[in-house]
Amino acid sequence: MIHLPKAEFEGTGEMKGYTFSSLKENEKGFLYKVESEEGTTHYEVFKKETSPICIDFEKRIYSETEFKYRYPKANDFGKWGWCTNDIEKAERILEDL
Repeated sequence: MIHLPKAEFEGTGEMKGYTFSSLKENEKGFLYKVESEEGTTHYEVFKKETSPICIDFEKRIYSETEFKYRYPKANDFGKWGWCTNDIEKAERILEDL
């Protein structure tokens, strides 16, 4: 299983301009702190969701045995990802997964 970054990383694509920092992980999910270039901070909590690793991008062939955790996209929030400005609420969501 390939894990998500535990250190700080910069967002790309729709999340360009945001810095992500892993805060907590449990058996069911992750909690990240997200800071914008403008100085705002929020927290993202999401369930551990996996997808197969792509072994040939041109032919769209995916592994049947190797998987990676994935970070939710914008349309995943409210389904298996949640966002809040309150760290205590984020921690409760993570514990309640």
